[in-house]
Amino acid sequence: MIAKNITKLIDEAIIPAMFLILAKMLGLFAVTYFLNLPFEIKAGSFLTVLPSINYSSPADYTRAENYSNLVMFAIAALGTALVLIRAHFFHTTHIHPRLHARLVALNLESLVSSTYHLYHQAAIWITFLWLTTGFLMTSTILGVTYVQISVIAFIIAANFSWVLAIDIEKEIELS
Repeated sequence: MIAKNITKLIDEAIIPAMFLILAKMLGLFAVTYFLNLPFEIKAGSFLTVLPSINYSSPADYTRAENYSNLVMFAIAALGTALVLIRAHFFHTTHIHPRLHARLVALNLESLVSSTYHLYHQAAIWITFLWLTTGFLMTSTILGVTYVQISVIAFIIAANFSWVLAIDIEKEIELS
């Protein structure tokens, strides 16, 4: 049973991890492009394979880093919010009968998910949300990320954790 749960968690973690990596990279490139930040690419400086991006000034680096961190956190928060909405409204154990009937009539019954699937997804997304928040706080301590971004990230992560705890409590009461 434990091996099955670990396998499920690993399967559920692949796509969110890819989304967060892509969000960070696309955020970095979008900020660099839209704010016209001067940079240069140096080949083979990290792990002798991956290129590195060097900005012309520390202020440009800080601006690019902050906005790309914000994009990455927004994707983590959006993914977590979607899973929490599904857990709250489309959970097989406590979906409202009228909503379920409406979903069946619209042939959208696939939106309804089981506890096993939802809580594995929620565990992964909330973990990535807290890891991203921890990364932002560490960056703030190191003076790279603005304090406001870390504070907002912490508040959002704490509230999402609270909502998930309420849903788990509701699930336990129904069992």
